[in-house]
Amino acid sequence: MKDIKTSMMLYQGEQFEADDLENRRLFINDVIDSDVIDTIVYHILRYNREDKDIPVESRKPILLYVNTNGGSVPDGYALIDAIMTSKTPVYTINQGYCYSMGFLIFISGKKRFAMPNSTFLMHDGSSFAWDSTAKMKDRVDFEAGQVEVHTKNYIIAQTKIDEKLYDEKYRVEWYFYPEEAKSVDVCDYIVGKDCTIDEII
Repeated sequence: MKDIKTSMMLYQGEQFEADDLENRRLFINDVIDSDVIDTIVYHILRYNREDKDIPVESRKPILLYVNTNGGSVPDGYALIDAIMTSKTPVYTINQGYCYSMGFLIFISGKKRFAMPNSTFLMHDGSSFAWDSTAKMKDRVDFEAGQVEVHTKNYIIAQTKIDEKLYDEKYRVEWYFYPEEAKSVDVCDYIVGKDCTIDEII
């Protein structure tokens, strides 16, 4: 029978080091798609299974390091659901940049950390609709209607970005640094200022 370290390494084609998995360190360092997200969700669920007999307040947190330009909205929301329904707390860390869907994933963390020179991007996203004219219109209507409203409500609920500020920034590429992120409760701690690096390793 394979030991747990070997099994974890083989499960995802050695995407993560066994030591990282054992210490609950997960990474997004690529475009967000089903391959990346399925791996992260799998491990979040696995840690919850391991912890099911441990009181929530005593569970070792999962550290999710995020460094991405964004990617698939449906896949990103699948990860957000896993993070937000996880009883074992998931802490998100902005290693360098959390853009677009990466930004949405970052703000789902129970605690949120940012490196001093990391950056964020909130914007209205992109649509890559193609098909027959009628089907393309259906998809655009869904993305411009339900998805946009859903995302707006999610951001307002997870931060201090209120409806007025959201509407002001919605049609622009809003890039910002951790100090501004803290001012609107996008991040909680700037590493090296509010906490030491020990908090995220």
